Amino acid sequence: MEKLPESLVALARLAASPNARRAQVRRAERIWADLRRRMIRSGGFAAALILALLLWGLIIGPIGTTTLVLTTLLGAIIMFALLFWPASKAPARLKAADPRTLPAHAELWLDTQRKALPAPAKTQLDTISDQLATLQAQLDAAPPPAETARDLDRLLKNHLPELVERYTRVPTTQRSAEIETSLTDGLNIVQKELSRTSESLSETDRDGVLIQRRFLESRYSKS
Repeated sequence: MEKLPESLVALARLAASPNARRAQVRRAERIWADLRRRMIRSGGFAAALILALLLWGLIIGPIGTTTLVLTTLLGAIIMFALLFWPASKAPARLKAADPRTLPAHAELWLDTQRKALPAPAKTQLDTISDQLATLQAQLDAAPPPAETARDLDRLLKNHLPELVERYTRVPTTQRSAEIETSLTDGLNIVQKELSRTSESLSETDRDGVLIQRRFLESRYSKS
């Protein structure tokens, strides 16, 4: 396939929705954070191996050429594994996620499903990703009520994954317009529920802002 001119690539980026741009930024940040963790882990092992070889030479005695070569080879293999070994599966992390970190794990899981979904659903995933990021920030600030935590748990660990996974198990040749519409309708319901949950979590603070404004008006406004 012929590569698009840079001008068209730039226009495509500008045409992306704000939700899509924010989702792309978060995906890039997660990729970079994962790469940084892998590099630190691999570099830490290399430093530990070098230190161990130096201490061996100083305390026990000289290291033979064969031992040095074998140790270096084994160390390189382990470093390579630490750097490139696949991370734990996203579905497993989602199922085991704590209520306070569930939105972040759900967003990560959705990223693994993007390629298997049609274009309209990908646009919805960008919106859902944005909603999950907002929810995660809210949960970082304060723990959710028990009922809200249970509802989110059912939605993000069971109902949303079941909708997406059932769609992806349908053979490509059998994905009719009705099946795709059912998927996007289901995702739309998820969006509405996430929006309702976010608004519910912020209700106290929204009311607090109004109350504080009235207090300030009564306390400081001149008659």
